[in-house]
Amino acid sequence: MSLQDDIAQRLRDEFPGHDLNKMSDRLSSASSTPRLQRCIVFASRGNSDYFNYLCDLAKIDYRDVIMAGEYDRFDTQLYDFNLPFDQATIPAPYGARTI
Repeated sequence: MSLQDDIAQRLRDEFPGHDLNKMSDRLSSASSTPRLQRCIVFASRGNSDYFNYLCDLAKIDYRDVIMAGEYDRFDTQLYDFNLPFDQATIPAPYGARTI
């Protein structure tokens, strides 16, 4: 299974020097949905150990992977990875603020 273009590019950007074919296979076997794949790549932030952990976690409870990728520690959704990386940021996730 091939990855969507934005996911493959982000994988290359986040993990230079790694075996990208192996990582791509691992990501594809962890989930067939682009949303979860984006969450895994984004949340791992170039850490291959955390990448592998999230790939394993996706098979156990995908909701934890979504929380790691899309939400902050206060359970506010910052990203919607149903969309490509460059479109996923949620505008004003904390609502309008007045000072």
